[in-house]
Amino acid sequence: MENTPTPQEIKENYEEIFNLLDDLKVKKAQSKINKLLKTNKNDPFLHWLKGYVFLYAGTDNFEDAINSFNRAIEIDPDNTFAWEFKAIALRSIGRYEEAIGCYDKSMELDPLDYSAIYNKALLLERLGKIEEALDFYSLATKIDPSNFLAWDSMANLLESLERFDEVEVCRSKIEKDYSSRIVEKEPLTPDEWVHKGETLEKLGKYLWANQCYDMALKIDQNHQAASDLKYMLLEKHKLDVGAKKGVQRVMPTAHKFEV
Repeated sequence: MENTPTPQEIKENYEEIFNLLDDLKVKKAQSKINKLLKTNKNDPFLHWLKGYVFLYAGTDNFEDAINSFNRAIEIDPDNTFAWEFKAIALRSIGRYEEAIGCYDKSMELDPLDYSAIYNKALLLERLGKIEEALDFYSLATKIDPSNFLAWDSMANLLESLERFDEVEVCRSKIEKDYSSRIVEKEPLTPDEWVHKGETLEKLGKYLWANQCYDMALKIDQNHQAASDLKYMLLEKHKLDVGAKKGVQRVMPTAHKFEV
């Protein structure tokens, strides 16, 4: 007969497992999960968690992860987490069609599941189903217009098809919805200036990006990320040669980025 843990005991057990994972104590986390499953074998969350650990332990145990997610789904067929993580495991071993089937099931349970919709679009693109992929990228942008990933992926796909007018529309959305939230805030630290520079560079505003990297270097002249990114920007886009003065003195790894 199974034990029936109290809600507090359940919470404490889950917290202990996640704390072990945070500390990268994967084996101990797996041991804890297996011990709990001996007395709580019909807990779908524990089976999901077992699959999650297999998936992210870096041991390539994808089949074991799939089996664990299947068990979670068998116990709780409406478990969207299990369907989505099964899809992740399947796509990791190239079983894209099966992964899409899992995303479809997740969307059946939650039609507004942005993650399932966006990831289905990615897999459709990998399978060469371009128009279907564009449809799902578009659906993802409608569900979450402020998430730049779908806009960016759709823009890249449209660019490969030379549908440049539509690319411009997507890029403008990225600038409006991403740049306005992140770029316009005045940075205070070198890392914040670097982040702003990277964002502006993605938007094609290379001179502004260069100025951001300069600001980061004014605060910390030995800031490696700022100097690396500045050097790559200048080399790639052949900006004003005068702007390169002084870059090399803080570029011990500059040779890695020569073009």
